[in-house]
Parts: sequence; structure tokens; C-alpha cells
Amino acid sequence: MGLRDTLEKHKIPIPEDFDERLDIIVSGLKRKSSYKQKLEKFKKHRGGAEPDPVAPPIIPDKEDFLGPRLRWFLTAVTSPYARTMLQGIFMVVFFISYLEKIPLFGSILSASLDVILAGGKTLVKSVQSILPAAIGMIPLPYTAMVGIVMAALFGMIVWPIFAIISLSRQDFVAAIESYIRMIPPPIGDMLANTFLEGNRAVARIDEKRIKLGNDIANALNQISQLADTVSSSMKQGFESLAKQTQEAAAKASDMMNKARSSIPAMPTAPPMPTIPTQYQQATIPVASPPTTGGFHRRTRRKTWRTKTRRISARR
Repeated sequence: MGLRDTLEKHKIPIPEDFDERLDIIVSGLKRKSSYKQKLEKFKKHRGGAEPDPVAPPIIPDKEDFLGPRLRWFLTAVTSPYARTMLQGIFMVVFFISYLEKIPLFGSILSASLDVILAGGKTLVKSVQSILPAAIGMIPLPYTAMVGIVMAALFGMIVWPIFAIISLSRQDFVAAIESYIRMIPPPIGDMLANTFLEGNRAVARIDEKRIKLGNDIANALNQISQLADTVSSSMKQGFESLAKQTQEAAAKASDMMNKARSSIPAMPTAPPMPTIPTQYQQATIPVASPPTTGGFHRRTRRKTWRTKTRRISARR
């Protein structure tokens, strides 16, 4: 199944010159030498560029004028062709900034414009500040008001020129300042000075914010590195302590084993002598205990004396 059959199967509209377009695409993909000739022939055969397929033409409506045009604008802005259009607009608006990027001519132009803008701004500010006071010295009523009006008109003529030049150089701060100074003094000068000081203050705060963030990040990194170092040193200390404890325990067990091996063994007791069999059945007479009760004191003494005399007489 080819590409045409697939498109027809899914009911996708196919242009009349589909085969010719497909042939050109295949030639370009295969890098054939006839690709450029076919492409030029196809362009000449078409007789001009076809309308943008992404941004369809405006279809007028009898009852709605704004709706179709807004839909066309949204479609055109969201299409890839909007970038080309914006680049063309930027080329016109920021024309001087593109000229300043030329290697030699751009540097000379940039330096000249810096001198012209600095001198022109200083001159305009001086004229606007001196003109109301100089005109007000005329001894006529409302001369000071006339001087303020003349300074405002002079600023409205000169400041837009500086603003356009600064905007074309992409110097947006100077352009905004020049646009603000178009307001009649002293209100315009006050707002412009406030804008410049606020811009400088915000820039300094942003710089310090970035520096503070970097300092905090560096401090956290140092703390994490210190914690890693301490934890690694503690880990090494515990490991060495465990090794030393194991070595000490091994040495103590070895010493105990050596001490046990050096102690002499206890001598065994000699065997008990055996009793002859002829004496095993002999019985030892046991004297009966003397009787203590039932005799008088004098009788006991007399009996003892009588026994003693008998023993002595035998001897």
C-alpha cells in the first residue's frame, strides 16, 4: 500500500500535483542531481507562491466583521510564520543595534551616538531648567508660566528623538527615561529621576541577591563537605578502635593460652592400700557408754577407786 492509498483510506484531501511533489521530495531525500532542476521547474509551473496553509484567508461574514479577522490574527500569530514577521519588525525597530554589530563601522557609530546622546541630553536638561527662570525674570505677569510652557514644548520636540534613537539601539532604560521626560517639567523630571534611581536600586539589590544566594550555596557546600569529613574521620576512628580491640582480645587470648600451657599438671594421689581379707571381717569391740543415772555420788566414787586399785594391782 502506497502513500496515496493510505491518504485516500483516511479520507485526506490530495492535491492534483501530488505525484510531482512526491517525486521532488524523493529526489531531495536521495540527493539526486536533478533535484534542483525539478524544484525550479515546479516553482515556475506554479506561477507564484501559494497561500499560507496555516493562516487561512479571511472569509467575510455578512453579520460579523471583527470575529473572522481576530480568528485569522490568532492563527497567524501561533503559526511558524509569525516568527519571520516579528524578525522583520525587529529589523526595522532595532535597525541601529544591527548596524552597531558591524565590525569596524559599528564601533565608530556606537561611539558617535554615545557622545551625541550624552551631549544632547545634558543640553536639553540645562535648557529646560534655565528657561523658566530666565523668562520669569521679565517684569510681566505670568512670565514664569510662559517659561514653563516653552520648556515643555522644547522637551516634547527633542526628547522623542532621543527616545527613538535609544530604542533603536536597544537601550531600553534611556528610551523610557526620554519618553518620561516628554511630560512637562517639573513632573516629568521628577518621574524620570525616580525611575532612574529605582532602576539602579533594583539592579544593586538583584546583584546582592545573586551574591547572597551564591554565598549561601557556598556555605552549605562547605558545611556538607565538613560534615562529610567529620563523618569519614569518625568512621575511620571507630574502625581503627574496633581493629585495636580485636587485636587486644586476640593477644589476651594468646597470653592466656600460653599461661595455661606453662602451669605444671597436678600430681595424682597414690592408690589407697588394700586391706587383707583376713582383717576385713574383724570387728572392733566398742565399749559401752557408762551409765549415768540411778547411782549415788558416793557409790560412783567408790566404784572408780575400786577399779583403779584393781588395775594397779595387776601391774
